[in-house]
Amino acid sequence: MAVVVALLVVAGGSLYFMFHHQYAAAQSVEQVGDKMYTMTYEGDYGLDEFLEQGGASSSNDIAAFVCSHLFYGLVSPPDVQSTEFGCSFITTKDKDGSVLTGRNFDWPDCKSPIVVIHTRPDKDYASVSTSCISFLGFGDDWKPEKIADKMALIAAIYAPLDGMNEKGLVVADLVAGDHTKTDQHTGRTNVTTTSSIRVLLDKAANVNEALQLLESFDMHSDIDFSHHLAISDATGRSVVVEWVDNKMLVVESPLCTNHYLAESRMKDYSLYSEDSHRRYDSMKQMRDSLTTMNPNDVVESIHQVSSPEMTRWSVLFDSKALTATYYQYSDFDKPYSTTIAR
Repeated sequence: MAVVVALLVVAGGSLYFMFHHQYAAAQSVEQVGDKMYTMTYEGDYGLDEFLEQGGASSSNDIAAFVCSHLFYGLVSPPDVQSTEFGCSFITTKDKDGSVLTGRNFDWPDCKSPIVVIHTRPDKDYASVSTSCISFLGFGDDWKPEKIADKMALIAAIYAPLDGMNEKGLVVADLVAGDHTKTDQHTGRTNVTTTSSIRVLLDKAANVNEALQLLESFDMHSDIDFSHHLAISDATGRSVVVEWVDNKMLVVESPLCTNHYLAESRMKDYSLYSEDSHRRYDSMKQMRDSLTTMNPNDVVESIHQVSSPEMTRWSVLFDSKALTATYYQYSDFDKPYSTTIAR
């Protein structure tokens, strides 16, 4: 990445024109918490070209595309590492009809830096999303101290683990419950779990549009795990999308943890069955006991199923106010709030 910065200095105007979006994004990087950073990318980052050239069937393919398209082959892609994680997701409405979605990202003893990414593409929807930097090959002690380090964060655009767009669509990635990798090969455009989230945030206004997009892709699991996507929109509709035997299944559900939910031979199964069902039942009990839930109720519901050792971040998305409020390591006394803006 330092090569890009050096060339910008030496070549001046022509290369600055090539990299001005990337440089501006690097300049926007700020630290907003413990190993927590924000970045804003305005303009085109090649998503349509990514889809037109067939997408990608692995994280390393995505890294290669980012290095080729956004950095013109001047940097080499990192070797993306695998890990294990589990999470919780709840969607509800408050008394005014605003849709609130809470989400925990759980990963045992995770100390990795994270980045909250604001994207404002030229033609698609603006969004805020969250990426765990270690999934991109960065170490736990990584810091964006130099401009080259900050530019490297741009790769996180293609690796969101959750997010919300300007239409109020929320998408989150959760482990479904086993090590069965989805690997579809029907000749459709290829996406991985995380790159599909980028496509949905950029191009889908609601659950129905999100499902239509997912049905047009061949899905390939990240990190050699089964995944399901929890998706909600500003109307309050909430679904969980799963892949069993390489077939896409959809179930209407306002809740999701780490066991299968759709009708299939895998329903209710999970390697983490006891803990997954405990978290699911805890959120369900609270949701069912209240006529409506306000933001504090939703935060409390995810707080009850979080832990300092497991939960790297929690986030409350408000699909009407278009705000995302983050909490780290199950510490709900130190929020960081941000707003989606065009």
